[in-house]
Amino acid sequence: MPLLFSGTSLAGRAARRQLVRLAVISVAALGALPAASAMASAQGEEDDRIAASFVLARGRLPAAAEVSAWQGSAASPFPDLLARHREQLRQDSAALQAVAARASLDAFGVQPGPAPPDGQAGDGTYLEGLRRHLRYLATHPEEYATVVQRAYRLVLRRDAYAPELEYWARRPVLSFALLAACVDDWARRNQPGLTVTSGSAAVNVNSRLIVTVRLSPAGAAELRAATGLPRPRGSAAALGRHVVAPGAEEVASVGGIHFAAAGAPDLALVEAEASTSRSSRSHIVDLEMEVDPLGSTPGRHARTLSTSRWRSTL
Repeated sequence: MPLLFSGTSLAGRAARRQLVRLAVISVAALGALPAASAMASAQGEEDDRIAASFVLARGRLPAAAEVSAWQGSAASPFPDLLARHREQLRQDSAALQAVAARASLDAFGVQPGPAPPDGQAGDGTYLEGLRRHLRYLATHPEEYATVVQRAYRLVLRRDAYAPELEYWARRPVLSFALLAACVDDWARRNQPGLTVTSGSAAVNVNSRLIVTVRLSPAGAAELRAATGLPRPRGSAAALGRHVVAPGAEEVASVGGIHFAAAGAPDLALVEAEASTSRSSRSHIVDLEMEVDPLGSTPGRHARTLSTSRWRSTL
C-alpha cells in the first residue's frame, strides 16, 4: 500500500498540491495584515479628527451617524472642519442653542450663567462661547472665586480654602468643568481634607468629569494652530501640558497624553445631586442647578462609539 504523501502516488501528489495552496494562501494573508492594520489606523485617526472637531465646536462627542456623515471630510484641515461646524450651527437654531447652553454650563457650573456683554456673541461654536465666558471670569474675579467654590463643593464636598482660592487666582482662568477635573485628580493623589491644593495643576484623560479625544502630538499641534489656543513652550512641554482646551496652557496631562476636552454630558446632573446631598444635611441649598439643557439622562452618556480613545463616562 503506498504512503499517503508518496511522490509517486496520486493521493500523495494531490495532498502535496493542497499543502502548497494552503501555504500560498497563508503567506498572502500574512502579507495583507500590515496593510489592513495601516488602513485601520488611518481610519482611527480620521475618526479622532472628526471627534476632536465636535468636542471643540459643539462641546460633545459625535454620534455614530455623525461620524459616518463626516468621514469624507476627515482628511480636511481642522480649520475646514471647524468652518463646516460653524456653517451648520448657523443653519440650525436648536443646535446653536444647545451649544451655547453647553458652553455656559461648562464655564460656570450653572445654567444659565452670567449674560455676556453686548457685542461679544462669538461665532456660535462651543470654543468661542467658552472663551467669551472665560474672558468674563478673568475680568470678574469674584465670579471666578464662586466658580472655584462650586468645583470644590462638587468634588470634595467642602469649600475651597483661602490658599486654594489664591492658588487658582494666580493661574489662567479655567472652566468649571476643567477646574473640577483638576481638583478631582489632585484629590486622588492627596488628602483633600487635611491639605490644600498646591503644586502643578493636572488632569487625567479618563476623568469622569470631562469628555476627551486622544490626539497624536502632530494632531494636537494642528488643532491648537487652527483654534488659536496657545502651544506649550519650553518647560511647559516637558511637563506634559498637552490638554487642548481654553485656559489649559498650564494644566498638565497625566501621562503626557495629548487630548481635546470639554465638560461631561451629565455634569449638571452630578452637580445637582451634590447640591441635593448638601441640602439634606444642612437644609441649605448653596448651589442652584438645573437639568442639563442637552437632555442628558443617566445611562445615555456611555461612549458614543466603542473606542477607548474617546471618553464620555461619569
